[in-house]
Amino acid sequence: MKINRIDLYFVKIPLEKNAPGFFGNPRYFLPSWIPGFRQSEMRFYLLRLGTDKGVDGVAAMPAMGSERMGLGPLMGNYIMGINPMDIELVNQRIQEFSYIGMRNGWIDAAFWDIIGKIKGAPLWKILGGTGGSVYPYLSTGATHGHDPEKIRDICKQVQDAGYRGMKLRVKGTTLALMTDFVGAARDALGRETDLMVDANQGWPVDLLDETPKWNLEFAMKFARSIETFDIKWLEEPLNRGDFEGLAELRKNTNTPIAGGEMNSTWCDFKTMLGLGSLDVYQPDAVLAGGTYAGGVSVVTWLIREIRRYNQQKKKSAKGIKYSPHTWTTGLGFALALQLVGVLPPEERGLLEYPVEGHWNPGVWARFIRGGFDRDPEGRIQIPDGPGLGVEIDWNVIRRFGRRIYHGTAATVASDTLRDRGLRQTLYLKNKKKEQLERSAKAQFRVPDPRF
Repeated sequence: MKINRIDLYFVKIPLEKNAPGFFGNPRYFLPSWIPGFRQSEMRFYLLRLGTDKGVDGVAAMPAMGSERMGLGPLMGNYIMGINPMDIELVNQRIQEFSYIGMRNGWIDAAFWDIIGKIKGAPLWKILGGTGGSVYPYLSTGATHGHDPEKIRDICKQVQDAGYRGMKLRVKGTTLALMTDFVGAARDALGRETDLMVDANQGWPVDLLDETPKWNLEFAMKFARSIETFDIKWLEEPLNRGDFEGLAELRKNTNTPIAGGEMNSTWCDFKTMLGLGSLDVYQPDAVLAGGTYAGGVSVVTWLIREIRRYNQQKKKSAKGIKYSPHTWTTGLGFALALQLVGVLPPEERGLLEYPVEGHWNPGVWARFIRGGFDRDPEGRIQIPDGPGLGVEIDWNVIRRFGRRIYHGTAATVASDTLRDRGLRQTLYLKNKKKEQLERSAKAQFRVPDPRF
């Protein structure tokens, strides 16, 4: 079996039923992670890989604009013809993308989707899980100016909807204002509902307004100031690369510390585990990875290591958990569900469920047939169909997106001929044939870290 088709789409789904047009006034919300930005669309790249056995796999990556318009031809050269069951070669290809400055760990989801469909099993089963269901928590995306009355209103909606937890956002330098904001939420929710706080310091963006950047001293003051509110975790209170600072913060507060949604390497997570940087590890398989391996591989290794750590820890030591970030697209949420399904039910916490004004499941899951509604008990079922277990609504993709690359063996050869000339093309064809013959013999196995 081999990859014989690569299709890449650029999609812009508005936060309303119909796009408002060039002169329209679109609905939007204010994401705390990009201060000053009005987000009015869910923009993403959608990858669809086809095989000579007629099996397709899909993956998606959030987008700002044209940053991945040239990815299609690159993938044509790197992955056309390879055996999709050869996940170690896929990780090698993802590593090679990074050499030229492109971190594309997200594409491995399409290969895992194919693997699951070939084996007739969901991803969670292939990775040794039990599937089932998970309870979501409502995850807000804006700070709402740290207005206590606004957060009280949101908390009421959370309780009326029967959620077991919620996450609010803080982003500023006025300690008392943010502390009162968290306190108002805890007062409105009571003590029975889980409350999480996200500071969005992990990957600061100064694109429009300058991001308030916390240092260890300020993060420690804030973490201590909210200890009395029984917070489930404080998320990304420092830059994602400040492993030592996070470890020091964790030692000096009773507030659990979370993060890691966008760390790029398995080495990052190994270092954080060794230093004791986090209580809750949150890698998003869409956003994490991409330097040495794909996101699914990195998250799988982390889940194993967390389980090993918890089994071997001293009785006096804190346990650690995996609870993925999911704020990407409906396909990213489907991937997170599959990876949560790897955990035993007793080790699952609440799963992030993005709901912020006009940004809601009706938008971010619009292109997924059936969506991800909660059942009467408030749970979300983990899909048990093969692969990622979801089906793309291609009518939505065609309506709001466009295909920016269509690759086949013939088009890749034609592009190479124009770019390299006949003699070099024939040489590359022969070398490629040798490699693909090796890949065709590869047997599937869940990969281990190389180091």
